[in-house]
Amino acid sequence: MKVDIVTCYESNEERMSFVYDACLNRGYDVEAITSDFSHIRKEKRNNIPAGYTAISTMPYRKNLSLKRMLSHRRFAKDAFSHLNEKKPDMIWLMAPANSLIMEAMKYKEKNPETKIIIDIIDMWPESLPLGIDSSVFPLNIWRNIRKDNLVCADAVVTECDLYQDILKNEYRGKMTTIHWGRDMKAEKNQSVLSDDLLVLCYIGSINNIIDTERISAMIAGIQMPVKLHVIGEGENKDIFLSELKKVCDVQYHGAIRDEEKKKEIFDLCHAGINIYKEGLFIGLTVKCIDYFQHGLPIINNIRGDTWKMVEENHAGINIGADNRIDAEKLIEMRKENSGIFELFENNFTKEVFTEKCLSIIDEVTE
Repeated sequence: MKVDIVTCYESNEERMSFVYDACLNRGYDVEAITSDFSHIRKEKRNNIPAGYTAISTMPYRKNLSLKRMLSHRRFAKDAFSHLNEKKPDMIWLMAPANSLIMEAMKYKEKNPETKIIIDIIDMWPESLPLGIDSSVFPLNIWRNIRKDNLVCADAVVTECDLYQDILKNEYRGKMTTIHWGRDMKAEKNQSVLSDDLLVLCYIGSINNIIDTERISAMIAGIQMPVKLHVIGEGENKDIFLSELKKVCDVQYHGAIRDEEKKKEIFDLCHAGINIYKEGLFIGLTVKCIDYFQHGLPIINNIRGDTWKMVEENHAGINIGADNRIDAEKLIEMRKENSGIFELFENNFTKEVFTEKCLSIIDEVTE
């Protein structure tokens, strides 16, 4: 069987690699199609994974811009032009961009025998910090690109359960949640941490959906000294670091992809920060998986999957409007983190991902 996997985001390539490996180990003829443009760095990439096919992509500078939408539209057309030449038996499509789903619909109409699995990794425009109801113009047009074309899928995968609250009104077929995974085991902490200094970590993109003001207010209210390690990059990095330095000691490490270096920093920390602006339609963030893998409880305000995991597994603190946290409770959770490791092993390993991935493929191809 010939399988093609498609994404327009470098950040999705770890998830793509899991699907790729699962299909390759089954003996399928597999191709991974990605973009040669980095959304985070806003520049052409020189780190395309070996063996992947990179589509030349129109550059853009702003996250919310017409040029970005045109870039995604062009990528979708070019990707499916390539697929039309390859004629795969199955396409695993990672969305957004919503234009990829629209092109998938056109392709399915011409190639009804091709199986299409659509992997919803984010919800556009629902997940974006626009402060506007997605049912009003022009956001409804953007949303309806997904809504009107999702029917082309033989199966829909979601990266969290929360997305299915909306998608159940758009898609009547089978939907399965496959959380993001890590190709590694849980990492035990090797450091002895102080009870008198709360050491926190933030990892991930530093962009306009991170609630810098709320994080700053939360840290300012902690009744003990706080140190914050920051791993990541993004357009709001300078503002983020400047504001946090007003309330605590901040050590900025930049973007780190080496797992051993990340572990060295996580081992110094009591908890990880997972705080976003209110009103975003997000159920689970990739940074949470990093935290859980290293036994870090989280300080969280995301509803849906993450909120439930924190409550059911004693994996951190869900904060309310008052932004107050119990620092001593976090320190104790860090010491007694076996439940967090169990949460990681049961939900976020490559083995769990692969089993669910292949099960879906079997269902659509039987």
